Amino acid sequence: MGEVEFSSVPETFVGRFGFVVDIAAALDELDSLVAMYSNYSVFGHSHFYDELETVSIDPTEIEELHTDDWDIRLERLYELTPDFTAIDPNYLIHYTQFDENEVDQFINRIGPFLHNESQSERADGWPTWPDGDYPYLTLAEFTRIYGEAFQKTARAEAIRELNEEVRETVTDRLPPESERPTVAVGSLHNGTWHLDTFADAPENTYGEMHYRELGARDAVAEHGSGRVQAEMELMLEIDPDVFVWRHGLFDPEGVVETLEELEDDTLGSQLSCVDSGRFFIGGSPDQGPIVNTFQTEMLAKQLYPDEFGEYSGLGEIPTDEQLFDRGRIDEIVRGEELA
Repeated sequence: MGEVEFSSVPETFVGRFGFVVDIAAALDELDSLVAMYSNYSVFGHSHFYDELETVSIDPTEIEELHTDDWDIRLERLYELTPDFTAIDPNYLIHYTQFDENEVDQFINRIGPFLHNESQSERADGWPTWPDGDYPYLTLAEFTRIYGEAFQKTARAEAIRELNEEVRETVTDRLPPESERPTVAVGSLHNGTWHLDTFADAPENTYGEMHYRELGARDAVAEHGSGRVQAEMELMLEIDPDVFVWRHGLFDPEGVVETLEELEDDTLGSQLSCVDSGRFFIGGSPDQGPIVNTFQTEMLAKQLYPDEFGEYSGLGEIPTDEQLFDRGRIDEIVRGEELA
């Protein structure tokens, strides 16, 4: 990402997925968002935002910049003239029509890029413009960076502190490792399971950080790394105690319907996670500090109901069973009582 300086506070930016949008929500900067490469993850985030008074965003009103084949609408990006683009330029070089010359030209004509691809392990052959290999950044580091860019460092520090407080409160109460469940994360489509390992992710990546921090035992890690496809025979061998449907927030009803179908299936009903009903909706890896706080609470209840209470569904957790006060996020977004 390199050093980026602004002569004035940015008024507009373009995002990729929902990660930076979530940070912008915490900083009360959603009005600065002019477009996204894809608005997909914001549909899931909105379930959490519905529990807040201060954050409201309609994903259908966000302009998308990807083409049907997931290239980028380059001319439109130029037309938007964002003050910064919250996309790692190496992501664009790797996946779209951008090349290094285009990156340099865009910076010179329009403005800087301000991002670093740290959601998950970068793909093989990942480019390293402009100065070679570069480290993954943590959620806390990103929150600080965007807080400085928007000159809202107090809000950034406050949401970082709240997020870390909730995470520490949960991790301090985890049961011994021997009592923690095995977990598979993924989805099921047309009879094939698409499973994602999380134990082997680079340390600072934020996409699956809540699984690692909550001590989930990766049920899939012994059968591959990254994305693992499994037919039912292999899934029965993996047999996780808990299954979490990645991106399940986007279609909660569909996850419930799939569980019901598996319960009626001769082989599917033999899975421990199906037999016990520990088959849950999962969140998004595009998690900034607000969404990660909610997803930490959600996963803690799914994995350890005896310690944190049963997970009762999106927006359905009784106030006295919530692991954090939603009002504290609202206070931060409003800028109340900040140091």
